[in-house]
Amino acid sequence: MTVSAELAEIRDWWAERSHSAIPPMLSLRAGPIAGSAYDQIASADADNPYWDLVRQLPSVADGHAGMAPDGYARGLPVGRYLLTRRYSWGIPSPGDLAWLTNVLDRRGLVEIGAGSGYWAWQARQAGIDVIAYEPSDPADNRYTDGIEYVATLRSGHAAASRHPDRALLMCWPTHGAAWAAQSLACYAGDLFIYIGEGKTRHCADDAFFALLERHWTRIDASPHHVSWRYTRCRMTAYRRTT
Repeated sequence: MTVSAELAEIRDWWAERSHSAIPPMLSLRAGPIAGSAYDQIASADADNPYWDLVRQLPSVADGHAGMAPDGYARGLPVGRYLLTRRYSWGIPSPGDLAWLTNVLDRRGLVEIGAGSGYWAWQARQAGIDVIAYEPSDPADNRYTDGIEYVATLRSGHAAASRHPDRALLMCWPTHGAAWAAQSLACYAGDLFIYIGEGKTRHCADDAFFALLERHWTRIDASPHHVSWRYTRCRMTAYRRTT
C-alpha cells in the first residue's frame, strides 16, 4: 500500500469515528497531531513519509497531551509495528532534524546500526554529512522490511573508531545486545546522539548505560521528539567528560 493510500485510509478512519455514536477513547479526544499544538510542519522540499503518517495519528495518550501517538487505537488502519519495520523505531520529526542540525553545528555524523538508513536519509535531506553503517544485508535484517533509504556500509561496531571527527548516532540499539556498548567504547570523539529508551527499558544493555553514566554528560535533548505510546523514547545529546 502506498503512503497516499494509507493517508486516505486514516482520513476515512477519523471521519468514521466523528460520526460514530460510540464515545471516543480518552487517547483520541484531541484528534490527530496534525493541526494540534504539537504539530510540526516539514519544509516543502523535505520527503519524510514516516512523519506524514505519524502526524495523522492520535496526539494524546492516557490523557497526557503531547505524548505518543497511539499505534494501537481500536481500528486504526496503520499500526506502529508496520511503521517501525518500514522506517525506524525512532520517529524523526521536522523539529528533531532542526535540533540535530543545531547540535552538530556543521559537524558530520556517523551512524552505527543504521537499519534501513531512514534517519541517515532524513539527516542528509537536512544538509548533514552522514556515513551510515549496518552489518546486516537488507534482505537478512529481521528488524526492517528489507528496505534501504540510503546505501549503508556493511560494518559493525568497530566502524565507530574510524570517525572521531564526527558525532556518533545510535537509534534504538538492540535490546540486550553488546554492540551499542562496543560502539560507544571504541568511539574516540566527544559528541554522541542517542535515540531510544533509558536503562531498564528496551534498548541496548547494562554495559552501554554504564558507559554513558561514567564517561558522558547529557547536554541537550530534542523538545520536539515524538515517541510511540507505551515507550519512553528520547533524542538526547551527550558530551564526553572523561
